[in-house]
Amino acid sequence: MKGLESRINQVLSEVLADRLKSIILFGSSIYMGHGGDIDILVVIDRLEGLEEKISLEENVIEYLNRLFDYRIVFDVHVLDTWGLDKNMEVGSFLSGLALGYKVIHDKLDIEEKILKMLEKLTEQRYIYLNRHGEWNISKIAKITLSIKKREQNIDE
Repeated sequence: MKGLESRINQVLSEVLADRLKSIILFGSSIYMGHGGDIDILVVIDRLEGLEEKISLEENVIEYLNRLFDYRIVFDVHVLDTWGLDKNMEVGSFLSGLALGYKVIHDKLDIEEKILKMLEKLTEQRYIYLNRHGEWNISKIAKITLSIKKREQNIDE
């Protein structure tokens, strides 16, 4: 997975240049170790609107598809820093980060933002349903929070 992460980071850094703030891998490929696609959250400085968001998502997917010879399916979500902050709330699609995520590029100290959201998730009863089953996000957030804090202590 390291080679894949490195290549994704390299391509997005080339495509988005100084606008790129963070890249986070998430979804079933992270929390289950496999999946039908690779979910990528790309955070940039700012978006001019929905058209730019859609265009950037399509362009990033196309670059990644060509890089990996269309062998991997990518699901790319582009947010600007404002949109990221708005989605760091319980109930947003980013609540799914509690299941597992990996930051592969960061200029925002995004890990701290995610940990704060995970703490909020542990204080509530939040259940997520998908094709893999029912997930007690509050309980999983508590476990993920513990693991991430332990990892931070090891790295220091």
